[in-house]
Amino acid sequence: MLFKKNISSLHVPHNKNTASCAPVQISAPKEVVLPMNMQSGHDAEPVVSVGDHVYVGQLVAREEGRNSSPIHASVSGIVKEIAPIKLAGGKTVMAITIENDGKMEADPEMKAPTVTNLDEFLDAVRASGVVGLGGAAFPVWAKLDAVRRNEIETILVNGAECEPYITSDHRMMVDYSDLVAKGVKLMQEHMNVPKIVIAIENNKQDAIDKLGEIFKNDPGVEIYPLETVYPQGAKQVLLYNVTGKVVKGGQRMAALGVLIINVSSVAKLAQYIETGMPLVDRIVTVDGTAVKEPKNLLVPIGTPVSHLLSEVEMKSEPGKILIGGPMLGHAITELDDPVIKATNAILAFEEKDSVELEPTACIRCGRCMANCPVGLNIVAVGRAMNIQDEDARAERLTQLGLKQCIECACCSYVCPAQRPVLSKNLEAKRFLRAYNAAKKEEGGK
Repeated sequence: MLFKKNISSLHVPHNKNTASCAPVQISAPKEVVLPMNMQSGHDAEPVVSVGDHVYVGQLVAREEGRNSSPIHASVSGIVKEIAPIKLAGGKTVMAITIENDGKMEADPEMKAPTVTNLDEFLDAVRASGVVGLGGAAFPVWAKLDAVRRNEIETILVNGAECEPYITSDHRMMVDYSDLVAKGVKLMQEHMNVPKIVIAIENNKQDAIDKLGEIFKNDPGVEIYPLETVYPQGAKQVLLYNVTGKVVKGGQRMAALGVLIINVSSVAKLAQYIETGMPLVDRIVTVDGTAVKEPKNLLVPIGTPVSHLLSEVEMKSEPGKILIGGPMLGHAITELDDPVIKATNAILAFEEKDSVELEPTACIRCGRCMANCPVGLNIVAVGRAMNIQDEDARAERLTQLGLKQCIECACCSYVCPAQRPVLSKNLEAKRFLRAYNAAKKEEGGK
């Protein structure tokens, strides 16, 4: 990693058109689709059957396997189907479809958990179904559980939200600052961490002011304004820019005495511990050049993208729709794709903004390397992928530190030849994962 005063350096257009838009509760969709892979670990396992009646907040899928997370009904109604669906990117996953009865009745057995110590706190976080809501979707219980094995000195609450357009975390900090504060206090009380830092980019001054006022007399909590540059919210970048610490390839941040948790995740775990309502909805920014009236919407998880677009006024038929931001998001081809736990934005762009650029030859300008936050030699990664011998290719990619790539797309963004540089990195990472998995399997035989 290159050591700089600040390792985020890319100034992208903010386009924070919804920064002043408080979340609006949408009309409930006719049905929701809940994929079982809404967390970064193993898929959840359904515990309901077709024909069952379910309530809002009722458990419909239990965690199963490593780093899994439970899933709860986001509407009340009848389980219509439990079957495989194909998501954006082509992956097929089991999903539960619930037909909404229009009543949105909460689970009558719901109650706030008893939390008096660390074990009860972590059990509650686990039961809440909360994952990283900034996009990573790593189960929060698994992250916070590191306090059992490591001496944690600092928790960084990530309120950077550095991607263009997206303001869901921003509005969480402004409109639900009480929940953010309660979540911070719960971590203080039960995790015995000396310092909690809430890091917020300085283009969100209202959030800085509001949380600053709440914690002004708490020496254990610091509000840390960040420079507004991309990718300030990436965990490796945030860690270095706030603490000066560097996480090495394969190293856990907990080993450095630091945990990082998204600010909306903090608010949602507080909501569960206060009310017993698990993660069943979230704030989603709906914006883009095809949207006439951008909004922040409060959306039941599992809602089809088409339903969100019907809740805003459109300028024109979109040429491309992204789930997530323009840097890290992915395009979808089906408007039936559901909002999942990690969905923080739906962006619809006009046809003229959706044309795929034609790449030209690399001009060896070095901008991709100069703007890589973790200092990868990206040109060398491309060369390594041309090595025919797979053993030699894997060795070279490992030497180059490919695992450190944070997939921020800075390289593609700055390339004057319009080359899809990140795509080559992702191809290399897929190869290396498959290679290492195959070698591990060979060794186990």
